Amino acid sequence: MPSLTGFLAPQALLRGAFCFLACCLLGQCDSKQQTPDWQEADQKFPVSLETLQIPEAKPRSIISDGNATSFMAYNLRNYLSMPRGANRENILPKPSAEIDNLVQNIKKVSPDILGVCEIGTQADLNDLRTRLEAVGLHYPHSYIHGGSDSYRRLAILSNIPLTTHKPSEMTYMLEGKRHMMLRGILDVTIELPSGPTRFIGVHLKSKRPSKYWDQAQIRRREAALLRKHVDSVLASGNAHLILYGDFNDTKMSPTIRAIAGNQHQSNYLRSLDLKDTQGARWTHYWSSEDVYSRFDYLFVSPSMRSHIEIEKSYILDIPANDQASDHRPLVLSIR
Repeated sequence: MPSLTGFLAPQALLRGAFCFLACCLLGQCDSKQQTPDWQEADQKFPVSLETLQIPEAKPRSIISDGNATSFMAYNLRNYLSMPRGANRENILPKPSAEIDNLVQNIKKVSPDILGVCEIGTQADLNDLRTRLEAVGLHYPHSYIHGGSDSYRRLAILSNIPLTTHKPSEMTYMLEGKRHMMLRGILDVTIELPSGPTRFIGVHLKSKRPSKYWDQAQIRRREAALLRKHVDSVLASGNAHLILYGDFNDTKMSPTIRAIAGNQHQSNYLRSLDLKDTQGARWTHYWSSEDVYSRFDYLFVSPSMRSHIEIEKSYILDIPANDQASDHRPLVLSIR
């Protein structure tokens, strides 16, 4: 007859091994590094939140030194006359306090070229130019361009002469109907020290729901038109190209990927990875949803990359509660 102890020994060994494994899995095995416990509610922070000092962002500027050309892309947040106030019946211009902040933000950089979104009419653009002149910024050359949006347009101001171009196609099909791009495609050539450069500005459909159409589908159709236009510019021999604006979508979205193109092809547009002085990359703050996003981009063509001073290019440090705009401007240094 087999020994009882011999019969139980394997079971005991199995039980022992099981207990050992269970202890390790539950974090009780002393030979493994443990994850630190959460602090209890009654424990104190090592530094008092009241006395915690957060370093202030250092002001930066790339005011032209005679060699570099500075470019600033900025969504001005409704620099136009529109329904404002509680009853939404009064048609009023952008409040003066907001404009004053806006002008000061632009003055911090004093760019040679300024590309803007959400400007209204030519009169609004003239008003902005006058206010900038009052703080010493002179832009004798400008261009305004629009699409089907009767309120918001694109514009570019420059202290260097520019030549304008009309995109050949600004309409697309969606659900069997033809639509026009909301803000169109602004396209100009500016002669820089590095050579003639195409500046292409856009403001794609926002993420706000449309009453009749899917907002994401509109944006993707607009992106396809934009990419087609970029391809036509590059194919014509205009190799130096800067694409900028408010794209209203995130980095890995179909919209942004379609605009950038295939990274293995020669017409790929690289998105510049800009930051503020704290390393943050957000460019838009949606206050009602409390959401920080990167919606504003600067893309450059392959031949343009070597002319970009990336260490001097950045997102301007502006707090989320800045009165000027719900966007932060992008600043580019070009040699």
